Amino acid sequence: MGMDDHEFRLLTIPPPIHPEDPDSPLPETILIDSFGYLSDRTNATTANGRRSRTKKKGKRILVTFWPAAPPRVSCFTVHCPDLKPDAYGSIPKVCYTEDGLALLCITICPERQYMYPKNICYFVYQAGTKNTPPSVKLVHSPPDFTFFDHEVALLRRRDQDMFFIAVLRRAFVEREFTDGHFNLHLYSSKTKTWSTKLMHLDSPPDFEFHSLNKGITIGGEHGSVGWVDLRRGIIICDLLLLDSNQSLRYVPLPSPLSPEPLQRYPLSVRNIVVLQGYIKYFEMHNNVRPSSYTGSSPILEGWIAATKKIKISSIGSGSNWEKDCTIRCCDDVPVDNPVYAQMLPNPQEGDDTKPNLKKICVGYPALSLHDGDVVYLMHTPDPHEGKACVIALDMRNKTVKGVANFGSGRPLRYHFTYLESGISKHLGILLPTR
Repeated sequence: MGMDDHEFRLLTIPPPIHPEDPDSPLPETILIDSFGYLSDRTNATTANGRRSRTKKKGKRILVTFWPAAPPRVSCFTVHCPDLKPDAYGSIPKVCYTEDGLALLCITICPERQYMYPKNICYFVYQAGTKNTPPSVKLVHSPPDFTFFDHEVALLRRRDQDMFFIAVLRRAFVEREFTDGHFNLHLYSSKTKTWSTKLMHLDSPPDFEFHSLNKGITIGGEHGSVGWVDLRRGIIICDLLLLDSNQSLRYVPLPSPLSPEPLQRYPLSVRNIVVLQGYIKYFEMHNNVRPSSYTGSSPILEGWIAATKKIKISSIGSGSNWEKDCTIRCCDDVPVDNPVYAQMLPNPQEGDDTKPNLKKICVGYPALSLHDGDVVYLMHTPDPHEGKACVIALDMRNKTVKGVANFGSGRPLRYHFTYLESGISKHLGILLPTR
């Protein structure tokens, strides 16, 4: 049995492919809808691969990216000529992107079968160049487990034309989980095999592991990757030093904006990226007051947001996070562009009040990877209607740089959001000049 009727309807919604704008060149980084669509439309980014390692007739898979300039959200499509939509066990998903690579999870359930782990397939899409076409290749699945997006990180080594997929999980030591031990599961595209290594976390005595929220690729001469617990800190592993080192490093996050414990889904108010030699961290906090009516939702009085950064080369030398930008969204951010103002609600009191972001509920931040001062925020008036918009906010200049609609009829629960990605730098090579 594949997906239920609800998921099937979500899968068959036409993808929101944006018309090309000749006056807007594609930036080096984009936002990608994390969930894909089914479509047989193709373009120059289309990769043609196989879903099986055997050369049986059929079993083809085509993956296409449809990049758009932020704050518009890009998407990807999947097409298997021999499969009907009800053969998919879940909606195709992009788990991670790094450089010109994208790790995809696609579940295909043969007729009258349940969604067993063996039906979950991982593919790596590789953007093409002027001399080589794009490719999509099936990755050998882990022998005894499946993994989640927040457990994975991807490292590419162009000097050896290969990549690593790294999955970090808490280790089961002496019949119980311990905060100081993790299993590192590592896939090498060179050997096409998985290996597992027990790793110890060098951390403070009072460290308490909560849960991982996302992976990051740090790179450098040691091939470092990291996994982020957005409530506490970053766990860093040097993949190219594994033969001589079994330790993981720990970097605590900066002090939160509010002393109150975080009760929300962390990625709805926090995020972290690697940018220009720094690890950059974003956090926001809503200022709310209780409603005077029993049972009503709290009233938003404004919000505060801040970015901080730490230099990668100084990690481990006792350096601290540096303050970067802070916005207090009470009066700081007016919406001057009338087009943008029309796309946003106007909850301000008084007809002569200039539109601003003060009482607009936003979340799910994504930091731009090509403009270090810009953060993208989603405003969702009604998640069940599948309508939302993305706001490009310049933190340093305290201005709204753009607003774009997001969503194509899918109900926008917390996981129907977007990923920041630098893959567009490689996709743009093949697309027509715009």
